[in-house]
Amino acid sequence: MYNDKKVYAVIVAAGKGTRIGFDKMLYKIDGTPVVEKSVQAFENNKLVDSIIVVAGENSDNIKQISEKYSKVISVVKGGSQRAESVANGLKEIKTEGLVAVHDGARPYVSDDIITNTIISAEKTKAAIPCVPVKDTIKMGNNKVVEHSLQRDKLFITQTPQVFCVETYKQLLENNKDFSITDDAQLFENAGYKVSICDGSYENYKITTIDDIKVEKKMRIGHGYDVHRLVEDRKLILGGVEIEYEKGLLGHSDADVLTHAIMDSLLGALALGDIGKHFPDTDDAYKGADSLYLLSCVNKLIKEKGAEIENIDSTILCQKPKLAKHIQSMRENIAKVLEIDVDKVSVKATTEEGLGFTGNGEGIAVHAISLINI
Repeated sequence: MYNDKKVYAVIVAAGKGTRIGFDKMLYKIDGTPVVEKSVQAFENNKLVDSIIVVAGENSDNIKQISEKYSKVISVVKGGSQRAESVANGLKEIKTEGLVAVHDGARPYVSDDIITNTIISAEKTKAAIPCVPVKDTIKMGNNKVVEHSLQRDKLFITQTPQVFCVETYKQLLENNKDFSITDDAQLFENAGYKVSICDGSYENYKITTIDDIKVEKKMRIGHGYDVHRLVEDRKLILGGVEIEYEKGLLGHSDADVLTHAIMDSLLGALALGDIGKHFPDTDDAYKGADSLYLLSCVNKLIKEKGAEIENIDSTILCQKPKLAKHIQSMRENIAKVLEIDVDKVSVKATTEEGLGFTGNGEGIAVHAISLINI
């Protein structure tokens, strides 16, 4: 309740998802359907009293979702065009007040945007959230630029768009043009002033498959490994054989850098560690090339549909000096993981003579990976 008038939300979720190729309203983000995230935002807003959801062919699914939320008073059938769907939702409102019309495909609308737009509409009868256009916009015809538009006066419209219920219904009675693409156009065409409130670039609408790709979760994994330096062993780091009087002891080639990176990648996906996948009790991995083992980890990553965003690693080594080998290590790791080399960071530091790495007993590595899934 705001200023003794009811505040309704009409959430439009009747689209067929023609441009994206499937019903985006039921696509799950972190296990929750897109439309449900939108309903949650208005359910949790203190100014919103009631919610009406406008559904399409997905009405059975949306009714099932809506049953969980106390503010949802109705799920109605949408029309062939967006404006017609909104009109169907407005028919469910029987009292005076404000209506916040929201695209169900904007699951990241913030509580502040909802609240601020409602408060503004209470004063002006019509308010919309917008964000400034970032790019220069050209007017053109037949692929020829006619002129540039003044960017500081251009805004991208978002939802919820909030209006006086009585005025909106009256305008609909006088104008049955359902070709308008957003609700504010009806008020603009009738000569009403529409207030602009601050929107957010995060409050974007899921329209194409590229918008879905943005929804991938980022997961972080940490890896740590250490091997003892001994005589009569090769020193291999990141697949690079380094001349030194000692090498690293281990069941495989003991490439401590690659091992730490593998553990960080496996950890990001909660797939255990390298001991689980390549146990030192299995003779199949005796003397194994760690870059080959890394390629096996890469296959697991791809099977999960994940993508490596970047890897950062630090080698703790007093001797030998590694600076001239770092680039080759990065290139080897990037090649095996099929990613750009600029996504792989390898650093080396001494321990100022402190600890087992500082006194030359061994080499340790910390690695952190960021993965999109």
